[in-house]
Amino acid sequence: MAQYRLTMSQREVLEALIRLYEQKRRLIKSKEIAELINRDEGTVRNIILSLKSLGLVESKTGPSGGYMPTLKAYEVMKGAVTQMPVKLRKDGEEIDITVVGIEVLDILNPEGGRAILRVHGDVRRFVRPGDHVELGPAPFAGVRIEGDVIHVDPASGQISIKITRMISVPKAPVMEAASRNPITTTPDTPITELAKLLSEKRIRGVPVVENGRLVGIITQTDLTRALAEERVDASVRDFMSTPVITVRETDDINHAIELMNKHDIGRLVVVDSTGSVVGMITRTDILKFIAGLQR
Repeated sequence: MAQYRLTMSQREVLEALIRLYEQKRRLIKSKEIAELINRDEGTVRNIILSLKSLGLVESKTGPSGGYMPTLKAYEVMKGAVTQMPVKLRKDGEEIDITVVGIEVLDILNPEGGRAILRVHGDVRRFVRPGDHVELGPAPFAGVRIEGDVIHVDPASGQISIKITRMISVPKAPVMEAASRNPITTTPDTPITELAKLLSEKRIRGVPVVENGRLVGIITQTDLTRALAEERVDASVRDFMSTPVITVRETDDINHAIELMNKHDIGRLVVVDSTGSVVGMITRTDILKFIAGLQR
């Protein structure tokens, strides 16, 4: 196959086209691509024309027309993930290694694919074979990759990993996955009353609101601690967590994942521009959204 040296813009548009086509399984409009990558539609059309001249895109005119990637496009883009950089994490902790490019290999191998990471940083100091590493989401593609380090090449700035998990997180605001208008409690609510509420509603945590202002969050874990300390006469105020890690309703789902990983928590309170509680999003909500199981 001939070698194609695509520009960053061409690669970005082709990645977007492939991703949208795989999601929707129909011809894709240039407007949809432009919205996904936040580019001018006229610019996108011009880039598509250049890709079409290379035999990477097919098109159909008319009201029901649009664009689709060719098989050659899949060959050219196989394994390519661009729009870095992102920080590398080892055993869940961010390290001072920046991934600036990824090439995925043998993705259809039943024993697991491999990936070559091009990185900046002192790989000798931070990474060695056998380490479990994670990266993502890539700013554009939303791809997250986990794997075990096979080989480290400090001279070329490359790390080879065996992929253990790779997912693509849709670019969407958190409210598309979050539970809306969540149940809340107050700081003065007795712990016993809250325990009954969580049991009846089958939920594991609620925001704590006082005079319309978010002041804390309390979870099933906090209730277990209260029980262990035999504080059955306590109120929510005594065991709630504060300050509360929140996410804006307009933030991307990937940002919510980053916050959960950074703070090692399983849920976030979703607030609007005034700071009012409008939703709750959990790891389970995100997994259901990725799997297409949300309501």
